[in-house]
Amino acid sequence: MRSTSPYARSRAAQAHWARLDVAERAERLRPAAQRLAEGVDQFADLIHEENGKPKFEAVAHEVSASIGYLRWLLSEAPELLQTRGVSMGILPHRKAEIQRVPWGTVLIIGPWNVPLFIPLAQVASALVAGNAVVLKPSEVTPRCAEIIAEVFGACDLPEGLLQVLGGDGSVGAKLIRQKPDKVLFTGSVATGRKVMAACARHPIPVTLELGGIDAMIVCDDADLEFASSAAAWGATFNGGQVCASVERLIVQDSIRERFLSLVADKLERINVHEDLGPMTFDGQRAVYDAHLQDARERGLEFPTGGRWLGERHFAPTLVTGEGAAESALWCEETFGPMVVAVPFGEDADAVRLHNSVPFGLTASVFTRDASRARAIASELRVGMVSVNEIAATLFSQPELPWGGVGASGFGRSHGAEGLVDCTWPRVVEQARMPGMDFKRLWWYPYGPRQEKTVAALGRSLAPGERLKQWSHLAEAGMAAVSALTGRARL
Repeated sequence: MRSTSPYARSRAAQAHWARLDVAERAERLRPAAQRLAEGVDQFADLIHEENGKPKFEAVAHEVSASIGYLRWLLSEAPELLQTRGVSMGILPHRKAEIQRVPWGTVLIIGPWNVPLFIPLAQVASALVAGNAVVLKPSEVTPRCAEIIAEVFGACDLPEGLLQVLGGDGSVGAKLIRQKPDKVLFTGSVATGRKVMAACARHPIPVTLELGGIDAMIVCDDADLEFASSAAAWGATFNGGQVCASVERLIVQDSIRERFLSLVADKLERINVHEDLGPMTFDGQRAVYDAHLQDARERGLEFPTGGRWLGERHFAPTLVTGEGAAESALWCEETFGPMVVAVPFGEDADAVRLHNSVPFGLTASVFTRDASRARAIASELRVGMVSVNEIAATLFSQPELPWGGVGASGFGRSHGAEGLVDCTWPRVVEQARMPGMDFKRLWWYPYGPRQEKTVAALGRSLAPGERLKQWSHLAEAGMAAVSALTGRARL
């Protein structure tokens, strides 16, 4: 019976694609960036219609960001993926190189909240690294995936190298059962656990980006007017439906009242229908309602928001009060335009509050003191920290690796780390002078001379005085000569 797996096609295409050098692959992918540039308005309109995000965000966070990422990737990939020579300290007569080898076929499971940029960047990285790709987009935004098929369709790629297969979670589960060589997943923690468990059965390496409950730390020396504007935007852009949106405010006691008053005022002034956009996925409504109910049952305060504005729009919401750090809003990802605020005294308290949740994707620190910002940032259990900025690494910096720790997942996309993650390292080690090899000291038969050699060599590697190290090395050399001339190697 003929297999229905898409991987038969992809592997045949990948075998040809991987034989091209990286520069040739990058050159063949360049038309994708040009097609995006030609269709900015067209593609942004489609994203706006299907996902609901404002047209501005569709242009800036999706289409333009994708063009910028492709420009960086295709320029830097040849150098980042080049074979690298490595010196071998204790075996100077040998040499080695590390080759970056494509996995084969990469399965990419994309999200609905950033339906173009996230999967497109992953597709491009996997392709330029020499892989074939099967993309399973979210069933919530299937038309956005058609943009990816279209722009890469403008490239000279082997047939079957990129396949886009629609469907719900059952399709993704089936694709994993059919054993791709690598999986890149972006989505919820609950689904991420299922993906990881499914991959573990084979096993298949997996990169998980699972979201966050990202925090903004506001110190008493921060520019409050500036920081409050950042908080109002950071908590609500893309309708709060971003893994890097600000869901927690950690505010120093002495400025708490003034700062939260500014934030509440700015949240109230957001034009919900023009700047915010609707809830994209209906399933999130139950999460919003559960978190709101939990907050009310705890007696928390709502300086602004806390209500639905029709079926799909939710008012920008600020929650405060005693016990907020134990609420569902603090401990679980809401994925909506809500933010909960908790005060802190000393900087160490801010760090403790930040690290009190299992997530660790992005964070921000607002202070005029650069040294203070660095000290706080260096203690946060998180993948990325911005100082006096919100999610700067999300769209505008393709050079920087994107990803988190803990419940936010593992592995990276973007940057050199994300590109290298689309390959595995292969070491090739050989003699510097072929034909001059001799039977090894550590081959059979064993004996006291070999033991003396390796013991002296080990002592020479220990840190300490250089003269003593050289003395041990000379001892190892003399013992080695004695061993090699004393008994013939097997």
